[in-house]
Amino acid sequence: DLDLEVSYKNNTIDEYYVKRSDIDWQDDIGYETIEISYQKCQTTFSIKYLKLNDLLERTDINKAYKVIFHIDMNAFFASCEINENKALKNLPIVVAHDEPLRKSIVLTASYEARKYGIKTTMLTGEAIKLCPSVKIVEPHYELYQRYSHMFFEYMKKYTNIYEPMSIDEGFFDMTDIGDKYNPLDLAKRIQNDLYQMGLPCSIGIAPNKFLAKMASDYKKPMGITVFRKREIDKYLWTLPIEAMIGVGKKTAPRLHEIGIHKIGDVINYKDIDLLKKTVGESMCEYLIYHANGNGDTNINLPNPDDFSSVSNSSTFDHDVNSTLVMKDLLKNLCNSVCHRLEKHHMVAKTFGVQIKYSDFTLINRSNAIKNPTSDNFEAYREIERIFDENYEAGRFVRLLGVFATRLEKENEIKKQ
Repeated sequence: DLDLEVSYKNNTIDEYYVKRSDIDWQDDIGYETIEISYQKCQTTFSIKYLKLNDLLERTDINKAYKVIFHIDMNAFFASCEINENKALKNLPIVVAHDEPLRKSIVLTASYEARKYGIKTTMLTGEAIKLCPSVKIVEPHYELYQRYSHMFFEYMKKYTNIYEPMSIDEGFFDMTDIGDKYNPLDLAKRIQNDLYQMGLPCSIGIAPNKFLAKMASDYKKPMGITVFRKREIDKYLWTLPIEAMIGVGKKTAPRLHEIGIHKIGDVINYKDIDLLKKTVGESMCEYLIYHANGNGDTNINLPNPDDFSSVSNSSTFDHDVNSTLVMKDLLKNLCNSVCHRLEKHHMVAKTFGVQIKYSDFTLINRSNAIKNPTSDNFEAYREIERIFDENYEAGRFVRLLGVFATRLEKENEIKKQ
């Protein structure tokens, strides 16, 4: 009474499913993974599965295969500014502090500006060299928080199972609503509604978070992409290795040196020992696991009761030693951390700064404050003081981070 489907690649099992024969499943949804022990290059298999009656009694099998959306706003800060000032539409703009020395960092560049090679974390002076007509727009963090709130509130129409990844992106479990809507049609509706709100976005649809994120990155701006696990050889494996989530600027050149240029090269790579030696054992496992289209399916809905800390960090496009540039980034990171605290009605007793120098020396410094807060102005005052006391003047910095710890609920502080 059970249909067994097994597919093979290179004499090993690639996928294995049990399918309920009494339901007309659409696409990939409705498969239940079973355990299979096997020996490579042999055709005998030991199969362990539940009896049909046990399967029918299980409610979770009906949703064994997830439908996950990753929605990512396109040039979010710039989109918010354009929506408030229509005169900026179709112009090359960057969101950054407009200071005389032109040493602020670009927080976001519109797609018109990106055509000139302007990128996030680039200095405004460099951006002007690439595009003399670029318009610098001062950031308005309260505005971005308002639009972020609109975005996540809108998505609650469709699901309460979501995981914010930042102010402008998140994962959404659309498995249940998939019974009512075709996922692709639903994505088009969501994208159109958000566009009408002034929030252009790209949407990735997949059975796990890794593939969903890869799918949303596949086509920007205003893209909708479906990544099915059975089709990863057509879409995922053809991408350059640096396109894989988690492969950074340091790792990619090392992989190129040993002949791994595309994600698909990981699948066919024979010298696993060399791969481990090149990137480390954990990264080797990460590459193989995700190159096979695997990924986490759990949506971690933030629970303030589980919060112990909130942090955010960013790596510069190139090492810098300008305190103006670094403080500009710290201000942005601080705003992001405080936004998350406010969103979950939390306040922090301790704030801290993380500094990674160009030689990869890493320091973390923090300080407790008298009155717990989530206010970005109060928090940044402390962040700036910590930075001034601990930064070694003149040293080049690769990464900066801001963190808040010893969190408490805001209403509990007010009671005290």
